Amino acid sequence: MLPRRLFWIFAGLNVLLVAGLCDTFAQSQAAQTTTDPALSFTFPIQPDSKPMRFQLDLNKAGYISGISIFAADQSQPMQTLASCGVGDETYAEFQKQTDDPLLKHADLNFDGFEDIELFYDYVPHLDKQLYCIYLWDAKAGRFRYSQDVTNIATNIEAHPDDRTITTHEDWMFGPWQDSTYRWRAGKLILVEQVSLLGSWSPSEGQKGCGFTYTCSRLIRGKMIDTLKKQICAPDEMDDLPACPATPAHHSKPPALIDPFSVHNPSER
Repeated sequence: MLPRRLFWIFAGLNVLLVAGLCDTFAQSQAAQTTTDPALSFTFPIQPDSKPMRFQLDLNKAGYISGISIFAADQSQPMQTLASCGVGDETYAEFQKQTDDPLLKHADLNFDGFEDIELFYDYVPHLDKQLYCIYLWDAKAGRFRYSQDVTNIATNIEAHPDDRTITTHEDWMFGPWQDSTYRWRAGKLILVEQVSLLGSWSPSEGQKGCGFTYTCSRLIRGKMIDTLKKQICAPDEMDDLPACPATPAHHSKPPALIDPFSVHNPSER
């Protein structure tokens, strides 16, 4: 039998050995995660600039927890961004449900720099994709989280040709809404919206017309309905009229229409 002192020495060595093996295993598992090519993205944030690398980070439960950003030819991240939320799907579940990349980039504020969109939640039956938005701050040389853009970032798309941002959202059993935004003094302003809202369980007074089709535009600083139509049968949902530029009763000359209407591509 070993003396008590030697027994505790050997016991301590065994604990250190086991801990070391566990740590090595954890590092190995982390390395497997970080080397997954589907979690790594490389692109320049400005034309003719050197590409930067964007590495998606996973937490212990397998959810996307943020982004590590590496400057060209650098092994240490220049910035780490936390995800703005955790969706219902782990990274492994995302891979099974969609082929869309988990990180996208586009010039969302039309300043000449790419901004990043982190795909953090997905509703498959509605094809609803939710994003965390980080805008490039050229003065600081860093990305900054934008709560304002994230709030609207459902199936978000940028349109450089007319400098607008559009979003689309579907709900169960038919309702949907399209929104168009334009930048004004550093803020996104809603300039156009088209929606088909309601249900086929009409409330009292709707007389069987369960849905309402509505077009609205920003006119003279206010969102004005240019068309409102009751939809009283399901087949009408597939035969909706085009939205007019102004309300039928609008008597003002076109020059008085808000200059930030989507028909003016020169404005931001």
